Amino acid sequence: MSVSLTSAIGVLLRPLLFMLYFLSGFMPRNPHKWVFGSWSGKRFADNAAALYEYVASLGNGRIEPIWISSDPAIVARLRALGYTAHRTWSLQGVAACLTAGVYVFDGLTKDVNHWLSRGAKRVLLRHGVGIKKVERAIEHKGHRLYQLFYGSIWQRIFWSILLPWHRVRPDMLIATSPDHAEQGQIYYDVRPERMVITGFPRNDRLMRGLSEPEDGKVQAVLEALRRRNIPAFLYLPTFRDVDSGFEFPLEELNAMAARLGIVLLVKLHFVDGMRNRAYESGSDNYLLLVDAGIDPNLLFRAVDGLISDYSSVTFDFMLTWKPVLFFVPDLAEYLRDSRSFYYDFDQVTPGPKPRTVNELEVELRSILENGMGEWREKYDEVLQRFHTYRDAGASERVYAEIMQRFVRLPAQ
Repeated sequence: MSVSLTSAIGVLLRPLLFMLYFLSGFMPRNPHKWVFGSWSGKRFADNAAALYEYVASLGNGRIEPIWISSDPAIVARLRALGYTAHRTWSLQGVAACLTAGVYVFDGLTKDVNHWLSRGAKRVLLRHGVGIKKVERAIEHKGHRLYQLFYGSIWQRIFWSILLPWHRVRPDMLIATSPDHAEQGQIYYDVRPERMVITGFPRNDRLMRGLSEPEDGKVQAVLEALRRRNIPAFLYLPTFRDVDSGFEFPLEELNAMAARLGIVLLVKLHFVDGMRNRAYESGSDNYLLLVDAGIDPNLLFRAVDGLISDYSSVTFDFMLTWKPVLFFVPDLAEYLRDSRSFYYDFDQVTPGPKPRTVNELEVELRSILENGMGEWREKYDEVLQRFHTYRDAGASERVYAEIMQRFVRLPAQ
């Protein structure tokens, strides 16, 4: 079934779904049963996946972790690994979502199942330390979320019907530092006591130095890098809103990588990947387009540096102490047409900011020859600002907070 047809059916069913949401609030819920989901049920990645694996690994019988996904391949893979996973609208999935006491998700309750979530404690693990403004902080009046929160009464009603999950105020949100926690309070309009500084569970693996994940798609990429045996950089651009005219210059980047003698791994944002941006990564290419659905953190240890733009991924990558370049050819257009920034861009981006492919090539050549260079001191300042913890204990801290707040039991 096409995405557009599925969306149309979802809109037609809204009256029934809102009634279902209301009724789900009367279900008795088990605080020892936790349901997890990520990216509207389409991925097994990010903080939710990392925390799910951690809770499942405890094996103490105190908590029953269940992954909920709309993708049958994800469910099948997790079950094959011995995990508990269900389709979103399967009988088992519906039963789990209606009786779970805790919902754990990366962005929105629809990552699990919004329509069955009323009455559960909702834990938002968040996508990252965002440079660009999101949710209640978006200032562009044409953006649907601005209209949802600040538009005319009719705009607010219309978008509340189409996007009700954006109005949810989570019962608990995590952050990586006090600065990041203040950002979360604004974005989600929650009281300070709902914020918890824990670090991101997805970075635990990175901090332990593990680089061989079970994900077959990631393993294939790592094997391709080993065969090339030349320096590798990862290009992770953030998504552009639908009306953005920006096109990723993949052909030019491939030619640049060939001149430099490097491999350039390109992983488009999951949203852009869903828009079917295509590029043929031939065996003789220096640019390899990897699956947009994989978890990019699993590639960090295998590359020599990162190229990004306005993406929160840069703050995770800085934990590796490898160089970051901020390739921003559409900076003015992005600020004008898409999003404004929460932070001063220059203050939180410790690396070169090339505007053209030629400038990017010059900066990459300098990094290949000189490493991080003059940016090292600024790099450390940004890390101190946004990472209170730089260890592999985020999952343990998040688990302990949920247990104390919603299960009323100590973690041990």
